[in-house]
Amino acid sequence: MRVRLEGIARGGADLYLEGRRVSAAELAWTYCVNEEAVYMPDYVLNQDGRLTELRYDRVRLT
Repeated sequence: MRVRLEGIARGGADLYLEGRRVSAAELAWTYCVNEEAVYMPDYVLNQDGRLTELRYDRVRLT
C-alpha cells in the first residue's frame, strides 16, 4: 500500500486524509491500522485527466 501511494505521490498527486495533506507513509499506516473497514478514495483529476489528488475522507480513525 505504501509503495503504491508513494508512486502516486511521485507522479504529482497530493494525498489527503480527512481534508489534511499527508505523506504516503501516514496514509498507508492509517489504512492498515483500520484494515477491517472498506474505503473508496476519491480520485481528483485535472482537465487533462491527470490525477492531481487522492482523497480519503470520512475515515474512522482508531
